[in-house]
Amino acid sequence: MSISKPQKRALAIGINKYPYLPAHYQLKGCINDVELMVNILQDTFGFPRENITLLQDETATREGILGAMDALVESVHENDIVVIHYSGHGSQMSDREGDEADGLDETIVPSDSGRNGSPNNDITDDEIYLRLLKLTQVTPFVTLIFDCCHSGTISRDPFGVNSRWVEPDKRPVEQLPPSPIPTDMIDTISDGKRDVGASGWLPLGKKYVLIAGCRDEESSYEYNYTQNEKATTYGTFTYFLSQELSKAKPGTTYRDIFERVSMEVSAVRSRQHPQMEGARDREIFGVQDIEPMRFVSVKQRREKMLTLAAGAAHGVTINSKWEIYPPGTKRISHEIPQLGKVEITDVYATTSHTKIVSENETITSNCRAVETAHFYGEMRLVVDIQAPGDYEKAVTALRELIDASDLLRQGQKDENTSARIYLIPPRTAVVDNDPVPQLGTISQAIWAVVGQDGRLMMPTHAVEDFGASVIICNNLEKVARYRQALLLKNPNTNCLLNDKITFTLKRQTSDGNWVVAEPEKDGGYVVFAEGDRIAAEISNSHNAPVYVAVLDFGLTGAVSLLHPISGANEQLAPGKSIQIGIREGDEMKLYLPNNFSYTLGGNNQKPLGGVETYKLIATTHEADFSLLTQEGFKDVRKFIGWDTPIEKLLSTALTGHGNRETIRNNLNRNEEWVTVERLFLLQSK
Repeated sequence: MSISKPQKRALAIGINKYPYLPAHYQLKGCINDVELMVNILQDTFGFPRENITLLQDETATREGILGAMDALVESVHENDIVVIHYSGHGSQMSDREGDEADGLDETIVPSDSGRNGSPNNDITDDEIYLRLLKLTQVTPFVTLIFDCCHSGTISRDPFGVNSRWVEPDKRPVEQLPPSPIPTDMIDTISDGKRDVGASGWLPLGKKYVLIAGCRDEESSYEYNYTQNEKATTYGTFTYFLSQELSKAKPGTTYRDIFERVSMEVSAVRSRQHPQMEGARDREIFGVQDIEPMRFVSVKQRREKMLTLAAGAAHGVTINSKWEIYPPGTKRISHEIPQLGKVEITDVYATTSHTKIVSENETITSNCRAVETAHFYGEMRLVVDIQAPGDYEKAVTALRELIDASDLLRQGQKDENTSARIYLIPPRTAVVDNDPVPQLGTISQAIWAVVGQDGRLMMPTHAVEDFGASVIICNNLEKVARYRQALLLKNPNTNCLLNDKITFTLKRQTSDGNWVVAEPEKDGGYVVFAEGDRIAAEISNSHNAPVYVAVLDFGLTGAVSLLHPISGANEQLAPGKSIQIGIREGDEMKLYLPNNFSYTLGGNNQKPLGGVETYKLIATTHEADFSLLTQEGFKDVRKFIGWDTPIEKLLSTALTGHGNRETIRNNLNRNEEWVTVERLFLLQSK
């Protein structure tokens, strides 16, 4: 039986004419948008024309759009590449399901929908989301493009260009068509609608990329492109997006083009800021996720000072040194020009200032900054080595790696260390005072790292294995980064967010309900078993909106971003709450890592469990905390070399406090941040 090759499929919807809306709501550029996008999908990305459904004006009715979406869901096969583009009006309408905190559903407006006595045939975000759930169960390679908005104003000067917004339909529910959402799906959309991204359209998800023309409180505007004295109207966002898509090369990611598109759109429409949510490091309309180097963006330049999009909440420290590379850089190599070098001079909550030390080419906003020397002060992980004298060559090699590390330091005589590295020769029996007795007999010399609790901290490795000492050093650096990120907290005791953000873990009962996860009376820990689902609720009692992120500090040195998805920012309004891990498609199931048994001693022991930490970081400014993430401990069997740029980048960290007093004295009063930690014991079944 032959396996069919994944297909490329698209649905493009463009609406200029709205017969049931007043003249000032008629648009000009939406048909041009979708025709432009269809040409690019065909000519640049190889979408077969027969796999593209195009709906324009009178065919883009409610029935036509939903029918085309349903047909697309039915036609898609595993790992197909799917693009849905909508250019037209966005709006809001009275919430008929009771799942919206503000009582309004976000909508797209079909050509046969109206206001003020005319039938409302809007399509709600809930309806789109349910179809998206079905679609992403088949393929994760879905891209949604919305060049519309659900925020705007009726009172505008006639000089202004058209915005793609229709006033909300706030008629009572009984005057609107019945809810199209099946009763048994109400809970799904209700749970899901509490964690939409900054675009305000759909719940954040890792299985699709959503690119929107603006933030949820902004408008998407039209744009007149003039050539040879002839003006053609497009959506501002779609026009600049199409220009970058047409220049995309193999390996170009969503992040690469989005950085340029965002800058271009905001340059001509200062109140319009496009948003991207989802798998931003995926190749454009492709299936390959390209892991980027560890970097932060240059937000602004002012004479010889740069502002970086990372600050104290990310562990950035004064006196740290960074290099600047062009936008879109994914790997540092001899072919990539280094634009200059900078040094951190001031650290704020989610931003930092640098002075330009050298500049080879002009540095602008959206360039990428990479840390090359992190200032840790005395916060490095202190280790010592114990080994018999006849393994001097191996021990010397490991000592040299530790001395070269910015994260590690060898302890002095009689100094209290955090980890001990043993080189244990072969042994046929265990006698008193043997190191790491829980390992039992050993057939070949191994490296073993033990923490202050007397237990193994990471997998053991044979001394003779290629790269063993490098892996030991790499894993110890991960321990250092893990601890620094875990200890990361705002030293400002007068922070306005103190005690204003609550973070509650929840468990699912046998009847499917979600309740607060209470600690056990005996041990004092909240306890979960492997295979359990876990959820969390975050509430904001501050008097202003905040942005929240949740990091998972795993049992094998891994730090992962639980919420929101990488690159997204979600605003939590005052007095509001969000829940993560509850809605369909957002489940969080707990498990013990395959290589976790070493933490409990005995490579053959069944893992009993360990303490895992969820860390909430709340800020008053947008921030991307994917910078703090890292994979778990590496195994020699997976070792492929230490000289790749990404490995070198991983050897530096952005998670130490550095000079705490300096940070405390330089915090910007307009930027606030706070952390809240929740620990739980994860046990095996």
